[in-house]
Amino acid sequence: QVSSAIAQTEEEINVQVYQSVSPAVVTIDTQFGSGSGVIVGSDGLIVTNAHVVDGSDTVTVIRADRQEYQGRVIGYESNGADLAAVRIQARNLPTVEVATSPVQVGQRAFAIGNPFGRFEGTFTIGIVSRIDTDNGLIQTDAAINPGNSGGPLLNSRGELIGINTAIFTPRRSGPGV
Repeated sequence: QVSSAIAQTEEEINVQVYQSVSPAVVTIDTQFGSGSGVIVGSDGLIVTNAHVVDGSDTVTVIRADRQEYQGRVIGYESNGADLAAVRIQARNLPTVEVATSPVQVGQRAFAIGNPFGRFEGTFTIGIVSRIDTDNGLIQTDAAINPGNSGGPLLNSRGELIGINTAIFTPRRSGPGV
């Protein structure tokens, strides 16, 4: 009974994180493709990856409730990190809080995004596998696919711990390797 109580608690956390955060996850469409973003300011401030909006001054932002906005790319992270800011003209938007406690290897990690430009609100779960302090990166085993770029990586409190940026697929040298 103890293991089923723990599993139920984990499941409840999963559902709570998704329900609280998914309204603040957006799709970002550009003339070059699409990705994800996360609303961090109730006044329309969105964080995404620089590679999602690169080459665009304006983008289309689609909220989870299907409302569309014209977004303006307002800046890029100055130290070369793959981060950008987009602003939409709206107020009282749902937001995600940024975590204040440090990220630790072994903690649960949740990713929400819009992979392949068609599966809005996809939710995956994993753990923080590694922290690369030299490059400011968090490695997770939560499933990330093309189009998840720019979406939030979250802790079990639904707080933002990172922005999903890339997947690593090693080159295989032959069958079964």
